[in-house]
Amino acid sequence: MTLVSSSHSDPSLPPPLISGDNNLPEGIDMEIMQDFFIDFREAHQHCEHVLIQLEQSPQDQALLNNLFRSVHTIKGNLIYVRMKDISPVLQGVEDVLDAIRAHQLQYDSNLSDVILLAMDVTKMSVLAHIDDSPQPLNSKRIDIICKALGKIVSAKPSQTNQRIRDAILLLDPKTKLPTIENRTTAKKVAPAESQLLKVLKRHKLAHDKDFELFQSFVEPLESRSQYWSGRTARMLDIALFMIAEGRSSVDPMQLAAAILMHDIGMAFLPLTVLHKETKLTVAELRIIHSHPRTGYDLLRRMQKWDDAAEMVLHHHERVDGKGYPKGLTSLEICDGAKIISIVDTFDARTHERAHVTQLKRPFVRAVLEINKCAGTQFSEKWVGIFNTAVRELNYH
Repeated sequence: MTLVSSSHSDPSLPPPLISGDNNLPEGIDMEIMQDFFIDFREAHQHCEHVLIQLEQSPQDQALLNNLFRSVHTIKGNLIYVRMKDISPVLQGVEDVLDAIRAHQLQYDSNLSDVILLAMDVTKMSVLAHIDDSPQPLNSKRIDIICKALGKIVSAKPSQTNQRIRDAILLLDPKTKLPTIENRTTAKKVAPAESQLLKVLKRHKLAHDKDFELFQSFVEPLESRSQYWSGRTARMLDIALFMIAEGRSSVDPMQLAAAILMHDIGMAFLPLTVLHKETKLTVAELRIIHSHPRTGYDLLRRMQKWDDAAEMVLHHHERVDGKGYPKGLTSLEICDGAKIISIVDTFDARTHERAHVTQLKRPFVRAVLEINKCAGTQFSEKWVGIFNTAVRELNYH
């Protein structure tokens, strides 16, 4: 078996080791299965890499052909190792790619989401086979997914976007935004403040009187926009895990204070700017770019939160110097700000509205987008640690 290999590292896949206790498909020995898994892992990573490249060059026929060949090879190898039950999903992906190559469909980020999610479903099914664990998809579910992919190909132009939307929601139901009723119910069961307290306790942070004040800001801030509910607790959980995983000198109390206060300035921005779906004007961008200063000024006045204040002020800086408010470069940005920049962007990608589709970005896309910006927007070191954090915390 020969698959396209790639050096791209995917932290969500385990090492290519298969225990002798696994229930291998009948007639397939350990060595063949080991070779298959290594090839599958490399090919899967390669497909993800090509999909991201295609978003920059959607008309690149060579990239499309490359992707099609890799998907076709994975499908053939699945059949070879007696995992034929999974292969129809990849046949559906091939059909979509064929339609793109024939200019029947126009490649864009939404179609990329469909393909990424279909590949991710395939990956989970392969791992379930190898681990001898319950399959994430039964034959009926696979059939439904294949029909959804087929409907994208056969849809009239006026129906294509809806068919793509249907397929995304089917492949990853978590992308669907909650209804207003669900959001209200969720707040009654687990308000943002109680989630914050759980995260702080889980990471064994000492009680601090100032945190009570900071936490009191969070719920009204998150209620300012329907897309922010619960984001502070999610960011805090990943960030605190990252500094523990990275054995960093970042003070967890200072980092926690910074995350609680990093967007407090957004509470004072006009809703017309916060919820604007078209491109922001220069004046509106200037308003948005001013928000870190509010949290910075408040924390500086409290004396003992100077490190947290610096993290807040710089959490929109980029390691390549193209961020704001000061245009700092990597060596000038503190680690706490680098961490907040990553977890803030990740939460925005996975939980805030995409203006055109009204969908959250799928998890796999969000992780890939973070990794794509390592070394430019984000610190390469902290992106690597972030990859471990979201895997260990099971944020999929």
